Amino acid sequence: MAADDYEGARDVLRYLRDAGRQRIATITGPEDTSGGIRRLEAYRDDQGADLNEALIAHGDYSKESGAKGMRELLDRDPGIDAVFAANDLMALGAMEVLHEAGRRTPEDVAVVGFDDISASSASTPALTTVRQPFERISEEMVRLLLDVIGGKRPAAITIPTELVVRESA
Repeated sequence: MAADDYEGARDVLRYLRDAGRQRIATITGPEDTSGGIRRLEAYRDDQGADLNEALIAHGDYSKESGAKGMRELLDRDPGIDAVFAANDLMALGAMEVLHEAGRRTPEDVAVVGFDDISASSASTPALTTVRQPFERISEEMVRLLLDVIGGKRPAAITIPTELVVRESA
């Protein structure tokens, strides 16, 4: 049971491209988590033959790692015009670094996160993000558990995500 990390990330990247962003970087989640793996996989697939490893920074889902990743990305390529962070805390850390560097969000650099935590709508600017339907995931987990208890075989279910467009991108 999981949200569709891959398609959620692809939605972000399509949205950024449709908005005219051309130098899209990413700050990954941990590569030992399914979300971290699938979101990075979506980024790599989106970039295809144009993949530039210098536009990938690695994080651990903490705000601090988002800030560190953003500093690394700006050092490597000051022309970045968008960043997709694998979660909202890292995106919020990235926005702080952009502000400190004199970059405006979203005018200079669009920022998008993933999860839609409560701080996302309260940030300045409000963070564009991918909403995971946690309530539906919980409901499906209970249903699947009851099915297993009732003797049915376990099923794998992937729940669609939703792009929530706010001010940061």
